[in-house]
Amino acid sequence: MAGAGVKSAVVSRRDLDALRWIGEQYAVRADQLTAWLDCNPRTVQRLLGRLREQGLAEVRRLLVGEPAWVMPTVKGLRACDLQFGAWQPRLGSLEHVAAVTEVRLHIQSRAGESEWVCERVLAREKQSPQEHLADGVVLLDGRRIAIEVELTVKSKRRVRAIIDELSRRYDAVLYYCAPGPLRLVSELAVGGSWSSLGIRQLPVRDRSSER
Repeated sequence: MAGAGVKSAVVSRRDLDALRWIGEQYAVRADQLTAWLDCNPRTVQRLLGRLREQGLAEVRRLLVGEPAWVMPTVKGLRACDLQFGAWQPRLGSLEHVAAVTEVRLHIQSRAGESEWVCERVLAREKQSPQEHLADGVVLLDGRRIAIEVELTVKSKRRVRAIIDELSRRYDAVLYYCAPGPLRLVSELAVGGSWSSLGIRQLPVRDRSSER
């Protein structure tokens, strides 16, 4: 029982909007939340304190030297009207999850009128178990653009199959790649017939002011 005079943190609509954004991405780093909110780290720390106090999110340091990760609890997901399960972090997937969020931040900072459909929603709309899930889909000017974030080099056959499939299902396919995959996808694009394929380097955000 709380002591007399101790008040519980009050969660705002803005807090729940942030929690929903986090839940759509599975989880996000604290610095990414700072970038999305366009505020200072101290404001984010207060927000995270409120979410933790209400049992809406966990905040955990998963990698040495990296910012903490924010992960909505089931209670938090329901509070912001998301019907997903709580995400269980795996060290092998953290880099990719973070990279997809960076791409989302990058796109939405440049195409403010766009809408992002997250992978978790795409998984629920999946038509067959064999269907390849894009890392996200951007809705812009009536077009549906599949987003692929590639950090590792896959076989040419596999990448070609993914581009073929996504090109059939979407108006355009946009790859954001680390250096190794960037070379591979660029080579395939030269000999391919994908007029709607775009290739970009992974965005790099200046985090110096957030440390």
